[in-house]
Amino acid sequence: MKLETLKDYVQSANINFLIGSGLSRPFLPTLGNIENQLSQVKDLACEKRRAVVATLFREYFKRVIEPNLNRGEKANGYMDTLENYRVFLRTWNSIIHNRCSSLRSKQINLFSTNIDLLVEDAVESVGVEFNDGFIGSIKPVFNEANFQKTIRKESIHFHNSSELPVFNLMKMHGSINWRDREGYLTNDFNLSLIEETRRVLEEFTDKDFPKYSEDIAEIAKQVSEDVDFSAFLKQYQQFQIVNPTKRKFSQSVLDVHFYELMRMFSNNLEKENTLLFVMGFSFADEHIRSIVKRALKTNPTLLVIVFSYSDKEVTTFKKYLNDDSNNLMIISPSSYSDENRKEGDTRVEKFDFKSINTVFTDLLTMIPIQFGDD
Repeated sequence: MKLETLKDYVQSANINFLIGSGLSRPFLPTLGNIENQLSQVKDLACEKRRAVVATLFREYFKRVIEPNLNRGEKANGYMDTLENYRVFLRTWNSIIHNRCSSLRSKQINLFSTNIDLLVEDAVESVGVEFNDGFIGSIKPVFNEANFQKTIRKESIHFHNSSELPVFNLMKMHGSINWRDREGYLTNDFNLSLIEETRRVLEEFTDKDFPKYSEDIAEIAKQVSEDVDFSAFLKQYQQFQIVNPTKRKFSQSVLDVHFYELMRMFSNNLEKENTLLFVMGFSFADEHIRSIVKRALKTNPTLLVIVFSYSDKEVTTFKKYLNDDSNNLMIISPSSYSDENRKEGDTRVEKFDFKSINTVFTDLLTMIPIQFGDD
């Protein structure tokens, strides 16, 4: 796709993003094979199942959850990843502010399957308007109705008002800072639940757990019947996150919000003139994949643009999304370079977050400030 064409779409579309674990690199790794492994656990004998589940959850905790306690300059890859989010937020805040259409909402919907706090951390230093669904200051409570709000700015002297760009962060798989308090999701901004879980794990030794392996049968062979993992499993289940399994939900409090956020994702894709950018997301998630496929068929005004990390992954996206839709565009590094590279420019080798941001910053230069809007 040429940038000029993309600019025309952006000028008049409802803007949405679907972001996955690929954008949290290099700070956090992707899940690898853990999702497939957890889906295979049901085939194991009962006496081995709990130990294998505990091993997989421990691996997931160590790789994806616990590192969030050490966010900061000393954390490997954190600052680079955080800067990518900062650039993204600044760029799109400017694009939405500058674009010529005053008829479209200035809300930018970020539908995320990531449970980390990178977006929240980036917002703190960028200063854009942000909505994470929580209402209240002392004891914030999550409520999807909060995403229906807009923010307007009024001038002091002439009482002119204009809508401000707002980033709505909708974490469809939950978040490490969500905690169930008497049936309500509250903001555990101190990440106390992670600290508590780490302390529970300290009661075990590495030898208590089977050694993690990509082969689930190998994990099962190492199970010792002398170790009781009940305390860890009970503690881990307090996380209000959708675990990386084929069955995506099992907790009543989270179920309500999971279904509501999925419904909001589906409804937004059904709106007229909607643009969905997909970044760092593989479409291995069956629930989200089915929603996008259905919207592609039923909403001819929807345009889905998928940034493929590498050229070879284009085939996988085509398989998942049935590449016969006129409103689906899968952009590979080579195809983008061929259509947009100017003399002297280097070719895009991969669409990591930094490279995708380059596309967006180039797009911003093509959308001049519209004076007199609103």
